[in-house]
Amino acid sequence: MENQNDPRKERGLAIAKMNVITENADGSFSVPSQTVGEIAYLVKLMDDSYSCNCPDFVQRHAEIQACKHIHAVKFWVAARVELREEPKPKVFADDATLCPKCGSIRVIHFGSTYGKKSFKCKDCQHRFRESALVKGSRYSPEMVSLTLDLYFSGTSLRKIARIVNNHFGTMMGKSSIYRWIETFVPRISEYANSLTPELSDAWHADEVFLDMKGGEVRKTGQNKTEKKVAYLWNVMDRKTRFLLASKLSTHRDDYGAVQAFKEASKNAHGNLPERIFTDGLKSYRDPIKFGLKGVEHIAKAGIRKPHANNNRIERLNGTVRERTKVQRGWKSMKTPLAEGQRIHYNFVKPHEALEGQTPAEAAGIAIMESNKWLELIRRSLA
Repeated sequence: MENQNDPRKERGLAIAKMNVITENADGSFSVPSQTVGEIAYLVKLMDDSYSCNCPDFVQRHAEIQACKHIHAVKFWVAARVELREEPKPKVFADDATLCPKCGSIRVIHFGSTYGKKSFKCKDCQHRFRESALVKGSRYSPEMVSLTLDLYFSGTSLRKIARIVNNHFGTMMGKSSIYRWIETFVPRISEYANSLTPELSDAWHADEVFLDMKGGEVRKTGQNKTEKKVAYLWNVMDRKTRFLLASKLSTHRDDYGAVQAFKEASKNAHGNLPERIFTDGLKSYRDPIKFGLKGVEHIAKAGIRKPHANNNRIERLNGTVRERTKVQRGWKSMKTPLAEGQRIHYNFVKPHEALEGQTPAEAAGIAIMESNKWLELIRRSLA
């Protein structure tokens, strides 16, 4: 086990300070020997691990984590990458692709399959494909993010599969797309909920019912048609329109309201409001039970009440109804769709009322990349 006083690390630092290390065309590093003249050892980076062809590392790599040459390269790289000195090593360039077999960066694009790029190493002739977000997946990260974007933008699973297959020559099934939703939405949600939004002093809350298999029986419409429904409770920041919570409950009762506000308070990270706008539902009457002591409750808010206008969240409810009508209801209370819609609403969909910004951008936690679903996936897996 290495320690802070490792002599190899000290000698490596001494080599790095001499500024004699060079990077080769294939992305490896040449480190001159300190004992044998005109000999340079090769240090390679493969899968975040370094290797060296010096006798010390070759014979004792099972005992030591790094030889002095590897330490020297790490110090040399740090001076350029971490301290932002130039030139930046080619192996750490944004577009660098390393061969998984020999570590070379002399790699060329060699076609694609199912949207995943294939590569060929010019040094060892090894052919490989880009790594998948999920081990064993045949499809590229861009293909996965495209399907998520299409789905939460309002396209059905069946239509997405048809569009992708027609345009890219794949054989994707709708079940694959839903598995990606089940896989990535919970991970992205965990990452997104760790971020702290900059919120205003007022929140809006409202609930909307949607068709749910095995849900509560409710009579709707003029003909009093019986439907099985569940209730989706939404809590939104007034200024940024950032959706703090979107929680399902089986009944329209105090329990559903409490769970929604607890989730909202958790995701607000201590940035609690001074006022809450709600409709006249009795479950909203006492903010203390939500853990919001001292917060002013403005009840019976409506579209035509300037002092108690609740149309911002009513507009959100309209968006939810449009989407769930196409879906023809949800199948389970444990569905990831509610959280997926919240992620799409906050981080992906721009709003005219926010001058083209997303609620996340308005709340100071923007995803600047153009492919926001892909960046959210990558950050959640980091």
